[in-house]
Amino acid sequence: MKRLFSISFLFILYSCTGKEEASQDPLDYISGTYSIPIDRKTESYSQTMQYLNGKLYWWNTDRESISLIDLKNRTVEKTIPLEREGPNGVGRALGFLIHNPDSIYVPNTAHKISLINGGGQLLNTFKYSNYSPLGILSGSMTRYSRMFLETNGKLIFQIETLNYLHKEELNLKALEQYPHLIALNIHEGEFEIPSYRFPQSVLEFDNFINFSQAISHDGILLLHGQSNLLIRVNPDSFSGKEFILESNIVNNFSNEYYFFDRMSASADYNMMKLFTHASNLGIAHDPFKNILYRFGWPGEEIPAGINAMKYSDTTPYFVISIYDDNDFDLLAEFILPRNTYLAHHYFVDENGLNLFPMHPDNPKFDENEIVIHTFNFGRLKK
Repeated sequence: MKRLFSISFLFILYSCTGKEEASQDPLDYISGTYSIPIDRKTESYSQTMQYLNGKLYWWNTDRESISLIDLKNRTVEKTIPLEREGPNGVGRALGFLIHNPDSIYVPNTAHKISLINGGGQLLNTFKYSNYSPLGILSGSMTRYSRMFLETNGKLIFQIETLNYLHKEELNLKALEQYPHLIALNIHEGEFEIPSYRFPQSVLEFDNFINFSQAISHDGILLLHGQSNLLIRVNPDSFSGKEFILESNIVNNFSNEYYFFDRMSASADYNMMKLFTHASNLGIAHDPFKNILYRFGWPGEEIPAGINAMKYSDTTPYFVISIYDDNDFDLLAEFILPRNTYLAHHYFVDENGLNLFPMHPDNPKFDENEIVIHTFNFGRLKK
């Protein structure tokens, strides 16, 4: 395959015994690359994106709008306004979830979820403050895979109350008292508290209790942010099953930052401490190829003179671990090229996993276009 860029990079691949040997070059998995010109209405960085029927919905955080991108024609089809105030006001948005092109759910900073149509007109508002006893907000963002999920006519979202409790408050009673998942019944417009509660094992890490989430054929997938723990929750019974994901790269987890006195340190130093160790950046399920993508940060010492706050927006690189979605066997792992792809930016379509080589330190980065590389990892299962 013709090289798409000349940059050299590190690569690590592990394949299962007995399977056909996979390529040791991640570029061999790129099946397509294309660019979409954008103007000032569309930002080159987004915290929420969602693919639906050939269209990519792209949240412009600062401009408070959603760009609707036609991937086939490579154009921005229209811009959906997210007005803060007035008759169509949705407040300060925290992402979105597309139910269909004319039904868009937008959570905000006032414990509300607004329903708007494809033109930005407000249709309804749902307030969930009664289900967040400590006032914790919920967003719907691709960043760290905190998107709302849709299953069985319900929107499923997280209220991370447990993540904000004091260490001495975390016990079995707290796990039962503070449900992590909340559901909005789309048809009835009412909130429900699913019966699922976290298992005791989440307390054994002595670490933050935050999870990435995705939806698969078999249920809701929850990946702990600071370990290899994956929980699959049945969307009918809301019973859970635990798995430990294998990884040969993303293993350097630690609770050092959790116990560190963050209030006495600068924001930059806090980031240096945080990114010294491994963490999970998100997960995505591929229903077309029946595989699970895990995005991870292996951890590294941040050199002196480097602005550690930049790592919060996007790490210089990340790891993709690829699993069979049935038994979660590890199929392969790749360390992506440094300063090339944006972390937290991805979507899955019929062609595969789509990543964005738009890292701000990428010499080829152009703020006037969105560039997409499509990776087809489907043959790893053969």
